[in-house]
Amino acid sequence: MFFQAAADNQSLTLAAEELFVTQAAVSKRIHRLEDWLGASLFSREGRKLELTEAGRELASDVEIALEFLDRAIHKIKVPEQPAVQIAANTALSMFWLHQRLKAFSFSDAACDVNILTTESTSELLGDSQNLAIVYCDGNVPGWDCVSILDVEMVPVASPEVAKRAEQAKMFTLNAQTEMAPPILEFASLAPDWINWETWLRRLDLPDIKNWPRVQCNSYVQSVGKALEGAGIALVNAAMMEEDLSTGALTKIGQQSLKPGNSYHLCRKQNVALSQNAMGLYEFLTKKGRTTY
Repeated sequence: MFFQAAADNQSLTLAAEELFVTQAAVSKRIHRLEDWLGASLFSREGRKLELTEAGRELASDVEIALEFLDRAIHKIKVPEQPAVQIAANTALSMFWLHQRLKAFSFSDAACDVNILTTESTSELLGDSQNLAIVYCDGNVPGWDCVSILDVEMVPVASPEVAKRAEQAKMFTLNAQTEMAPPILEFASLAPDWINWETWLRRLDLPDIKNWPRVQCNSYVQSVGKALEGAGIALVNAAMMEEDLSTGALTKIGQQSLKPGNSYHLCRKQNVALSQNAMGLYEFLTKKGRTTY
């Protein structure tokens, strides 16, 4: 380290200032290293240090070696403020949380954040999580919950498909199902999730069997297919605010459904949050809340 500081600064004085030691200490260490190697590492012309050929060869390898050592130490060392652990489901992580975390990383409260993405409520509320975003009514035993994202389920599609859907009078009592583009269906994320079957039934619209359908593997895939123009997705408008505001997706008709549940930011009761976790908690509760 003494040699590297002297090589970088080309000055014993500047190297000493960088290492918070005396110039004599730097000089002594380098002389000791040269004696041990049996080779001169610097040529001294006045106050300026010049690397010898042996010094240049050593410097390139020492820099790499110190970088590896620093990396190894940071893998083991426990940080003073560990990374915040936050959990959310896949759809919320992809379409909402990542955008907020990007804004958070530019704020004064920025810190390391680890995200657990899972569809399992038990994993969302695991012991290792500092914070969790859960689709619920706000009552989670052992956790304090604050609503941060409303839910309004609406049909959306690419502009071209949305135009076809409007022409077919989709999601009205006068719908022409034979002209309608397909709806993009997927298995429910949870027992209380609003899927097409539930949405149509609650709004007294024609049963799902009356509509052409494309089966998707997930909510996220249904959104992807909607963006590609493959059909109509049922989405939470607040979660998809970016694609709706840019026109990548267009809302179809005036029908919408607001269930009783919403997305809540949850923290364990009677457990103090670290400074970093509290910073993220306050950021999401104050700046993260979205309605559409």
